[in-house]
Amino acid sequence: MMMQRIINLVQTFCCFKKTATPFQASLRRREPNDQFYESVPEDYPTFPPPPPQQILRDPEQYWVVVSARKYGAPRGFFQDSSMYALYRLYEYIVLDKVFGYRNTLEWFWRQHQWPICEIPDPQDDDTARYAFLAGVTYLMVRSYNARVALGLTRDAPAIMTMEEAEEAKKRTDQERPYERVPSWAEKVPPLAETLSITTHDGVTLKDKDDERADPDFLAKNILLWTPHIHFT
Repeated sequence: MMMQRIINLVQTFCCFKKTATPFQASLRRREPNDQFYESVPEDYPTFPPPPPQQILRDPEQYWVVVSARKYGAPRGFFQDSSMYALYRLYEYIVLDKVFGYRNTLEWFWRQHQWPICEIPDPQDDDTARYAFLAGVTYLMVRSYNARVALGLTRDAPAIMTMEEAEEAKKRTDQERPYERVPSWAEKVPPLAETLSITTHDGVTLKDKDDERADPDFLAKNILLWTPHIHFT
C-alpha cells in the first residue's frame, strides 16, 4: 500500500510539474486520505494567448507564466484539443523554446486522431497571431511528412520491431499517409507589414534574403529563423 502511494505521488508530480511536455487538461483523481489540489488561475493558459508582438516585449517574463501552468486547456475545459495544442506550439515557437515545441510536436504526432488538416479554423481576430498559427501548421506538416517518408505512421507503436519497420518501408509513396495543412491556413493572407521574430538569445534576421529564414513563414510575411522541427 505504501509503495503504491509513493508511485502515485511520483506520477502526480511528473504530470503537474514538467514544463517541457504539453499537458492534457485533466482532473486529479482523489486517493484515500488525500486532498484535491486547489487550482489557481495561473495554472491555466489564457485563451487566446497574447499576439506575438506582445509576447516578445518581455519574453522571459512570459516564459515564467507559461512554465507555471499545470493544464493545457483554459479553465473550465477538461479535455485537450488540437486547437489548444496548436496555440501551445505557437507560444513555444514565438519564444523559441526548442525543447518545448519539439516535445509538443512529438506529443501531437502520437495523437493520430488529430489529422493536421482537420485542426479547426481558429478564426483569430489578431492578424499577426492568425498568420503565425497558419505558419505553425506548415511546420507541423513538414516535420511529420519527413517521418512519413521514412515509412512511419502516427498510429504506429512507439517501439517497432525490425519486421514492423521493414514492412512499413515497403509501402509505396502513394500508400503513405502524408499530412496536409488545413484549408484555412492556406487562405490566411500575408501580413501587410513584415513581422520579425527574435530568437531566445536576441538574434533577429536582417532581411528576407537570409537563408535561415523559414520559407513558409515568409509566405505569411513573417521573418522567423527556421525552427528545429525534426525529432526522433
